[in-house]
Amino acid sequence: MTGTLENWAAVGLMSTLTIALRALPLLMNRSALRRPWMTALNRDLPLCVMVILVMHSLSASHSTTHLAAEIVALGVVAASYLRWRNALLSVVIGLGTLTIFTQIMHY
Repeated sequence: MTGTLENWAAVGLMSTLTIALRALPLLMNRSALRRPWMTALNRDLPLCVMVILVMHSLSASHSTTHLAAEIVALGVVAASYLRWRNALLSVVIGLGTLTIFTQIMHY
């Protein structure tokens, strides 16, 4: 029973922190958001996070066939994003490509 209570407390804490971090830019002074370091952070952070996620995903592969499927899907995602500049469409295409390739390779 205490494990369940601890899990709910952890979810509540994470939810509170997530909402607070999302609300922080709305509560900040506009001049603070226009500072050069904040503009650079706004520009570069999404790419940095994506690189970390991709590297983690590729390093966690257990077989070479699955790694090959992930690399192909990653290339398809990059190409589709460069072509259409639509992140949601690229994610859907990438997940579809990964699913198809893992089914073909019988992962």
